[in-house]
Amino acid sequence: MRNRIRLGESVHRCTRSTAAKSPSRFFPLVVLFLLFFSSLLAQERSLKVVFENDPSRIIPLGSIQRNGVLYASLNGIAETLSLRATANQRAQSLEIKTSFQQITFFADNAFVAIANHANDKTAIQLSANVISSANDFYIPLAACTPAFEKLFGVIATFDKTTNTLRISKQARSKPTFDIPTLALEPKANGMLIRVSATRPLADFEGLLKQDGWLYVTIPKAKADIKELDKIKPAGAVKKIIATQFPTSVQIAFRLEGKFTSSDISKDETSNDLLISIHAEPDETKGVIEEKKKSNVHAGLDRQRKKYGMDVIVLDAGHGGKDPGTIGVAGTKEKNVALGIVLKLGKLIKKNLKGLKVVYTRDDDTFVELDRRGQIANEADGKLFISVHCNSMPRKPYPRRGFEVYLLRPGRTDEAIAIAERENSVIELEEGYEQRYQKLTDDNFILVTMAQTAHMKASETFADFTAKELDKVLDIPNNGVTQAGFLVLVGSAMPNVLIETAYLSNREDEKLLKSESGQQQYAEAIFNAIKRYKKEYEKLLLEGKELGETKREE
Repeated sequence: MRNRIRLGESVHRCTRSTAAKSPSRFFPLVVLFLLFFSSLLAQERSLKVVFENDPSRIIPLGSIQRNGVLYASLNGIAETLSLRATANQRAQSLEIKTSFQQITFFADNAFVAIANHANDKTAIQLSANVISSANDFYIPLAACTPAFEKLFGVIATFDKTTNTLRISKQARSKPTFDIPTLALEPKANGMLIRVSATRPLADFEGLLKQDGWLYVTIPKAKADIKELDKIKPAGAVKKIIATQFPTSVQIAFRLEGKFTSSDISKDETSNDLLISIHAEPDETKGVIEEKKKSNVHAGLDRQRKKYGMDVIVLDAGHGGKDPGTIGVAGTKEKNVALGIVLKLGKLIKKNLKGLKVVYTRDDDTFVELDRRGQIANEADGKLFISVHCNSMPRKPYPRRGFEVYLLRPGRTDEAIAIAERENSVIELEEGYEQRYQKLTDDNFILVTMAQTAHMKASETFADFTAKELDKVLDIPNNGVTQAGFLVLVGSAMPNVLIETAYLSNREDEKLLKSESGQQQYAEAIFNAIKRYKKEYEKLLLEGKELGETKREE
């Protein structure tokens, strides 16, 4: 703005001097400058918001350009939607409140924290980072528009050709749950169960088993479990168990009596699901039921194939210009980690057909920490294993043994120190100050919240790994613990980090640098993968979450 003022002053001075000399020569110059300033103003106001229900209402929206990408002002979006936005300079965050939830954006972070009125907290990951500039926060508009409905309760589309954000529907309130309740209606020939739904449910499955349990599974839905637990059984329904999984809701009904078939369909007058349970045998219905069961099983098979354990990502720590820790006798961590990972990959390819192995590196290459998680996500990995070597500040040192780590803020000083040492590799990355500076304690907790859906599976695999390593290695088992390793951040799948042993101990170093020692580690981790894969596929077959304790009748 200061530059424009000075330029304007120059124009004013030029106006007086030139006008005095030659009015005819001065006029085209004025027109030229006016056109120039008009183009600048048009560029600033080129991003606009249009409402479908009121096309005449057009609101300019603040924006900036970064590397050819158009970013829109979050403060401007909040103001446009009549929402309150509050900035927290210390936490470098912006909080926006809607009528149904509170949303917190963090600068230089793709994770967004969401809390509803019941203070239930979740987190979603945008496709790109939020950035801050000039006391405002900005999101890449084209990439983040699909998240508007979940965040702000509006459906929005962005037209790049006209730089127009179109709001097609604005909801002043939004139900917290997709499935708030259900009703039981006993009938003369069976039962009718009405599952209330606040939105259209695109997919659902029902399966009546011979043991008297009816299982209804609804993918991509959230249920009010507390409310469902309050519903009293009626008629033939003697027990109701509702379970919220990360990717679906399952409602199980314990039935008393002999039932031959069940139907599940949409209510034509609402979003509700209608479940009919038939008590009287009927050959025609039996044939129809068999066809429906066949369709259900086909649908389940498609889901199992989609979520089946088909890709495993192996991450050899450090590499290239980053040697990692150096042993007493000069052994480099990067070489040990790569040796174990390559041997492990060969075992998987040879013995677990159909399981694809993806390496974050398969040679002596430097790979940034955040890039490793990206590689895993791009490969649609189902398990991420990062292999490292431990060390103490003083060498040689008597401490020995292995540890298996989960992604959580460190609970002990030692765990924190180990994480800090492994994370220090970011200093070798170009521009690391900008890429990692906003990963504060608060934001790190947010990141781990986003991985809650995978925590049980990570804990299961970590436990298997510690036990299998303990079987084959003659070194101490230091157990499973938690720490904040940046390499695990962003991998949207179960993940663990294995500190194989201490290079600061001569005996551990001797084991780690030997081919036979590395093979022992590879075989132990391979056995853990086999156990995990077997358990994973068993529970996937049953439609349950890995690590979830099976409920008693």
